[in-house]
Amino acid sequence: MSYVSWYPKNPRERLNFFLRTFPAFLVMLFVLYYVLDWVGAFEFLEILVRDNSVWLLKVIFGYENANPGLFERRDLDPLTGGIIRFGTPHFPGLDLGADYPRILLIIRACTGMEAGALLGALIFITPAKWENKVVAHITNLLMMHIGNTFRVTFHFWFTQYLYGLWGDADKAFFYAHDMLSKVFGFVGIVIFTLVIERTGVKIVSTFGAWIDAFAEGFKRFTWRIRGKAYYTKASEAYEEIATADASVPTRVEKLDEVNFYPQEEISNNKWKFFTNTFTIFAGVSLGIMLLGLIPPLNQIIGTSSDAIAVNWFGAARTESEALNTFWWTSRYLRLEGNDFVINIASSGMLMFAILIAGLIVTPGRWKNKSIAMSITLFVIFPLNIFRLGFQKWATWALANGEISGTRPLMYLNLADMITTWFPFIFWVLIFAILLVIYNKLNVKVFTVMWAWLHQLVFTLGWIVGLQDKPGKIVKDTEEKVAISSE
Repeated sequence: MSYVSWYPKNPRERLNFFLRTFPAFLVMLFVLYYVLDWVGAFEFLEILVRDNSVWLLKVIFGYENANPGLFERRDLDPLTGGIIRFGTPHFPGLDLGADYPRILLIIRACTGMEAGALLGALIFITPAKWENKVVAHITNLLMMHIGNTFRVTFHFWFTQYLYGLWGDADKAFFYAHDMLSKVFGFVGIVIFTLVIERTGVKIVSTFGAWIDAFAEGFKRFTWRIRGKAYYTKASEAYEEIATADASVPTRVEKLDEVNFYPQEEISNNKWKFFTNTFTIFAGVSLGIMLLGLIPPLNQIIGTSSDAIAVNWFGAARTESEALNTFWWTSRYLRLEGNDFVINIASSGMLMFAILIAGLIVTPGRWKNKSIAMSITLFVIFPLNIFRLGFQKWATWALANGEISGTRPLMYLNLADMITTWFPFIFWVLIFAILLVIYNKLNVKVFTVMWAWLHQLVFTLGWIVGLQDKPGKIVKDTEEKVAISSE
């Protein structure tokens, strides 16, 4: 079997390869993972895995008490603490009777096609002969189905075995599923990848080209940041000012541009800039974060956001009280299991501390940094109070609506978006917007943080052997010269 070398040999080719293949990879991954699910392909695979697992339980373990069927799915409601019922039984699974008191459902992940979709998308976009790709796809599908069927079979058997040993259903499922079955799945993906490589479709090389393109992009981005890492430094000087009678020396203020990026220190594995700035940053940010423990501050933020949720949007609050000595909590109708606690993170004090500490250690004029600090104060806390009020109302509205009884899966997805993704995206946007404002004020906070990251990545590179340790090349060269001269 002959192969054609397609690996991009220079940075420009690798960048073009990444831009050409990675978007296509994402599209194929979406098609294989979601579109196939919408047309019902995964339901067929779930039933197939269930039936084959029952057969393997009999053949391998001699276990005949597994009763396959379609069952109703019930999930814990993340908002109210109750149970979400999915209605009509149409989830394939097994009832092990007295051997295990809970129904074991087979869901999409059990079919192996979560990983199968990933490998399948990589096969599609990796340069190779079409006949090799056909073989690789068939191999991928067979390995995923057969391998995961054996994995699921063992999981079912081991779950009931541990339950009989311990008598604890949760503990048995945790060790059989989380501690073993998931590990087996990861090892299986590695093995399947190596098998696909043997078909002539070099998916690992595709992934490697992406990593190279990303690393080179990191270098180019660092070069651009380093080139703009200037701040203005005021200094006093005397200039001869001509008058009607004579020249008079006059004191004037000069603004000099200074590049503070520690490129030479990083290249020589020196940590002076890192230690001098990061130590102060850590101490200042920790000190400011401790302000988030002040009870009146948390109470003000909690009650203010409650007022927005109740008076502006119409949510129904049941009570607000001190959760403990430091933190404030609010409860809303049907949300007794989900307290809105105002703490260091949710109050905004964590983000405020990080940004203020970053402003302090960033080289620049204090006039500009003072303006940036004021803007930070008036951006973070008012917007966060509004965010908390809106999130409290949205969570209350979702928990008290009818969607949980009619569209339970959508309800669970929306609950995850409102309680997890919404605050995450909010803080990412606040962080990015303020960094842009700082840059306009010529206070390069992002540059300082990037220099810290550059220092860590550079050091990690020679620790794991991706590059030579600073000074090693010179030492090796000197040793070779000494040997040759002898």
